[in-house]
Amino acid sequence: MSNVVGNAAVAIFLGVLLAVAGFVPAAAIAYRRRGTFPLVRILLLLAATIYAVALWAYTLLPVPDVGSYTCAGTQFRPFGFVSDILRAREEVGVRGLLTSAAFLQVALNVVLFVPLGFFVRAIAGRGLVVAGLLGLATSLLIELTQLTGIWGLYPCAYRVFDVDDLMINTLGAVIGSAISVRLVRRRARKAPTTVTVGRRLVGMTADLLVILGSGAPLALAWRAWQLYGLDVPYDQIPTTTQFWLLWGPPIILETVAVLGFGRTVGEWVVGLRATATSGLWWRRVVMLLTGAGGLTFLLMADFPGSGLLLLAFVVVTLVVLPRTDGHRGLSNMLAGMRVRPD
Repeated sequence: MSNVVGNAAVAIFLGVLLAVAGFVPAAAIAYRRRGTFPLVRILLLLAATIYAVALWAYTLLPVPDVGSYTCAGTQFRPFGFVSDILRAREEVGVRGLLTSAAFLQVALNVVLFVPLGFFVRAIAGRGLVVAGLLGLATSLLIELTQLTGIWGLYPCAYRVFDVDDLMINTLGAVIGSAISVRLVRRRARKAPTTVTVGRRLVGMTADLLVILGSGAPLALAWRAWQLYGLDVPYDQIPTTTQFWLLWGPPIILETVAVLGFGRTVGEWVVGLRATATSGLWWRRVVMLLTGAGGLTFLLMADFPGSGLLLLAFVVVTLVVLPRTDGHRGLSNMLAGMRVRPD
């Protein structure tokens, strides 16, 4: 039970982390293909990401310590699960069959891949054939990873390679796709010609993720190089370089986007552009300082009251957004700019 709970916690944590990392490109693709990125689809993509990590965690974790396991065998005989179920029926009878290990292993493997078939139709719009092929390919990748001891990380497999799993998992994906026929309804959507609050909020969320995440990989890589490459003690790592690696990229990205192209990175993601009939350059400067640039400054600031100022900035931005004409928001209102779809 502890392993199941631990795997679930890992799946949720890593799934949410991957979903956050993929939010910006997913939003950009959604607005260019469908003209919208509704909350239902966001939650659907989050669920699919968590499911993908859960599938990995269930099939490969827990990873054993070296020397603490025995090499697992292989099962290349197709439909071997049928004889196992028949044997279990003779031992425990029909009534006890549903709780037998032989039956539960097959049933759980089917259930494990049912969500895959559902997500294939709900997200990619593909049917039974694609779901079956993807289920087979995913199952084969998992089985080969187990057979090779995680591709050579271990000298031998610590879990059994079972050819029946390939068939059972594929069946589960096909069943999931068949079930989704009644649950998923595709409707053609036209790109909205107006600027909605939801569209602006998705753009603001994308800006926030760009500000918080674009420099983080560089800062973490540099810190790891200092710690493990140069053996610099933890408390002696130069903080100035790390600070600018963390905040430099978002400052550059948002400044170039606003001053050079008249929109933030988030507005580009959702297909919006700020326009003005005159005074374009100074208006863009105001837009930067009272929008993404101001948010970045407050996030990186460390002076008395900076936290309260950041909170006030966020609250005012969110309160003003639905109350401005055309939902242009605080920064565009102060800059005297309009917002329109591409």
